[in-house]
Amino acid sequence: MAYLYAHSWGPERERLAAIEGSLDDYTVACLRMVGVSPGWRCLEIGAGAGSIARWLGEAVGPSGLVVATDLETDLIGAPQANMEIRRHDIRTDPLEDGAYDLVHARKVLEHLPAPDDVLARLVRATRSGGWVVVEDADLTSTMHSNCDDPGRFERVYRAFIATMQAHGYHAALGLSLAGMLRAAGLVNVRLQGWTSEWTGAGERPSVFLKTFEKIGPRAVSEGRASAADADWLLEEIQRPAFRAISATHYCAWGQKP
Repeated sequence: MAYLYAHSWGPERERLAAIEGSLDDYTVACLRMVGVSPGWRCLEIGAGAGSIARWLGEAVGPSGLVVATDLETDLIGAPQANMEIRRHDIRTDPLEDGAYDLVHARKVLEHLPAPDDVLARLVRATRSGGWVVVEDADLTSTMHSNCDDPGRFERVYRAFIATMQAHGYHAALGLSLAGMLRAAGLVNVRLQGWTSEWTGAGERPSVFLKTFEKIGPRAVSEGRASAADADWLLEEIQRPAFRAISATHYCAWGQKP
């Protein structure tokens, strides 16, 4: 099915900025544990608005290279001197074999119909001794909310997630990442998870706000939520007192023998 978050949707820049604001520090910490170093050749799949591609460019320095790819590249920004921006569909477009010290994909596999097949492509693009780093979420296993009606929140939240799943989203893929890396032949595999409270209120609202603004009308039109419930959820998560814990973000990495 078609990707739900095309750049032609007006708030997409804000949604990507919310992802960067909530996840960049965690992503950078994991990449530092992998050992990104000057001179590395890095492939950044699904670069979005480019924050991690820019960090990688600084980390690998002038002797390194960062290739930043996405289906749409207009939000990545101007490339640094050691960066190539490439419009690219990771499912079908060619990639160089054994060319990269690091291949990184954050919140990419969970949107694809055949994530194992795409992971195999990432591994082929990695040199022997290089690293594959993938990050995806689990939006299904944890549920706690501080709101006026926790039961209603959980019901509508799960209806929204089910709508995403109906359009091809793998809502719990993060739980499987380490096993997928091992099955792909990687060694020295590690997995870490991170979670926090989120809210749709304030100057830096959670990515859930923009995601649910996008998904809500589909949930209603496809019969998974009433218009009243969808409107209530969007209003509720923007109340100053609202807080929820409903997602764990996982990062897994492994080394190609």
